Amino acid sequence: MCSLFLQGDDGLDIVQELQDAGFARVIVLDGAECGVPDVGSLVLALWPYAAERTPMTGEAWVHPYYFASQAAYVAADNIARRHSGDGVIWREDIRLKPIFARLPGFAQGRNTISSLSGCGSRFHVQMLTVTPAMAPTHHLEAEEHPLRCGDCHLCERACPTNALEGGVFHRERCLRNWQVGGTVYPEEVRRQMGTRLIGCDECQRCCPHNPAPEGENAPMPVTLEEIMRSPKEAAVALRRHIGATVTMPNRLLMGACIIAGVTGRRDLIPHLWRHAGSPSAAVAEHAGWALMELGVRYIPPEEPEIP
Repeated sequence: MCSLFLQGDDGLDIVQELQDAGFARVIVLDGAECGVPDVGSLVLALWPYAAERTPMTGEAWVHPYYFASQAAYVAADNIARRHSGDGVIWREDIRLKPIFARLPGFAQGRNTISSLSGCGSRFHVQMLTVTPAMAPTHHLEAEEHPLRCGDCHLCERACPTNALEGGVFHRERCLRNWQVGGTVYPEEVRRQMGTRLIGCDECQRCCPHNPAPEGENAPMPVTLEEIMRSPKEAAVALRRHIGATVTMPNRLLMGACIIAGVTGRRDLIPHLWRHAGSPSAAVAEHAGWALMELGVRYIPPEEPEIP
């Protein structure tokens, strides 16, 4: 677990509340120094999450980052609402990577993910701005840090879709990019999905700056069958755990169809057949593809003749 930064008297209540809510590290920065001159302080609150082994079943799984990010969002939003009259505002419109690039102890890897010395890259960050200014815990360095990676190149070799080929991040190949994008997955990406509904983690799993995965994956609140039978209801059930952004019903359904095809879930053929006729072209494409993977050719019903 990351050690906590010590705080001065200014703003101690906010910092303590964040720590009490579950944030393992709270960083207070000068707003102007971070390129946000209209606020006194920028507060970064880091929520860690455990590294869990990927389940080897035919069921879908969600990367633990998303469970952590939702818990952190709820905690930070509650604190911001409680102190809205005190100049505390929850923010998501400030770019973090340029700040991390100059923040002591932080560095970026080839996968573009930032890591913290002693903690690795398994954390989520919530941002608050506070006016008037609090006493900063840290100041940004003048120059950006070099890549932390060295010459191991493990993440490049581990990525299932070669999204880090040549030491450069190719967003269009990244599994997560397609999982949250809502558009038709390229076929070469579909075949690398495995049971990943949202998230991947291969580049972090092999990183020598991170601890090895331990423990079992958190149980999924919904099953593949539930997603395919009632996507809207499944999205609502999952949304409580990982938030609204990544739980749009059709996006979940597209991922579920791919997983069904990749893992040989013939018990889901009736649901795939129904969704192959979906009014959503993207859902229909993925359901039809999954049927073909399972050895079933979808034949659309004939259109009735219009008298």
